[in-house]
Amino acid sequence: MNLLRENTIKSLKNNKIENHLGIKIQEICFINKINLRINPENLEYMKACSKILNTILPTKPNTFVKNGNLKIIWLSPDEWLITNDIDNDNLFAKLRNEVGDLEASVTDISENRTIVRISGEKIYKLLSKFLVLDLEKNLPTKSTCAQTLFVKVPILLLRNHSDNQLPEVDLFLIKSHANYVYNLIVDGTENLDF
Repeated sequence: MNLLRENTIKSLKNNKIENHLGIKIQEICFINKINLRINPENLEYMKACSKILNTILPTKPNTFVKNGNLKIIWLSPDEWLITNDIDNDNLFAKLRNEVGDLEASVTDISENRTIVRISGEKIYKLLSKFLVLDLEKNLPTKSTCAQTLFVKVPILLLRNHSDNQLPEVDLFLIKSHANYVYNLIVDGTENLDF
């Protein structure tokens, strides 16, 4: 049975990018997401996963690595989020077969979460309206991430830009919260020049 996949945020259908007073907002849909939990002290599993992913799992807190279409995001000392827009079933099966069920967990969470990408000169000022986290301190460089609350919604933030680039941040959130967060962001753009 094939399920119909649709944008979670209806006004951002077909990867549409909206511009609200210099803040660009886009829902990045249909990106596969795998949650991986393994003991980082089990070097055999770590090496096997790194071989399958063709890159080393990040062990430094609040960082992510990118290899082509693949991002591997550190969530905790024994947990990673893997995103990709390639053959998810094959990658999922390889990871599951390699680490098994007893000492590890490989879970497909693709349909559970969505990604809202925002970019623009004032995104840090905009996000500061909704977060208690100091983004300048907690997302200091490209390829850093942070987990926090957006008002009351748990989110994962990824910094995609270097210091000399236009600021761009991805917000990973549960799909049922996507429209709420989107509406807050749009409303928040209205008074950024206070």
